[in-house]
Amino acid sequence: MARVAVRTADFQLAYRLIKKLRQSKIKYIQLEYDKPLPSDIIFWFGTYEEVQQSSDEKGIACDIDTLNLTVQKHINLLLAGKNVKLLSFGVDTGPRPGLAWFADGKLIDSLQLEDIDSIVTEINKIIYYISPESSIVRIGRGPKTLSNRIVNNCLSQGFNVELVDEKNTSIGSRHDHVSSAKNIGLKSGIKIFNQLKVIPTKGEVREIQRISRLVSHGKSTIPSNLARSVAKGRLSLTEAIALHSQ
Repeated sequence: MARVAVRTADFQLAYRLIKKLRQSKIKYIQLEYDKPLPSDIIFWFGTYEEVQQSSDEKGIACDIDTLNLTVQKHINLLLAGKNVKLLSFGVDTGPRPGLAWFADGKLIDSLQLEDIDSIVTEINKIIYYISPESSIVRIGRGPKTLSNRIVNNCLSQGFNVELVDEKNTSIGSRHDHVSSAKNIGLKSGIKIFNQLKVIPTKGEVREIQRISRLVSHGKSTIPSNLARSVAKGRLSLTEAIALHSQ
């Protein structure tokens, strides 16, 4: 049974909506704008003008610029349902961390992020979409520098935080951060109330220096003090390279 409809005469918007919905777990159909809605449709997407003209409370307006946020918001709401008591997050620690979220123990969605500083942005958006009574962020105890940074970022946002033993959370490839995040999100951990110290190891500093050479195409290797600032999250790698080049 279809549950969501793409119902717009804007071909470009329809194409983008279908592409986005194919990536989700929601069943959908495409309808011509003037066709009636089947009874099983919970909501439909169209342009702002189409939704306004229809006066249909099931209509969700969006455009190319707002499409991703609008669709993701309503997918989260549809999968989570109303009156969510606890929204729990699992974070698998790594340079490209995995993130999964559960509404009262039910898996809603998961994704892999490009950097650890994106985690709090994503969590804030999901909390805003679902509006649970409470939330908790469970962070895998991975590489200490990275996991402590993630803990500190989450505490600074006022999140309830637990640090979880990552042992036995990996399934398949050790690089499958999304699967690990799902397991971490369902495990209880140690509650963390205070900021943790972030002390990069010599190996982590050398690795950042090595990456700086690659990023600058061999033109520059940032010094250890700048590499340490990158490891602590005080500077991005790009900022550190720019400072060294001055």
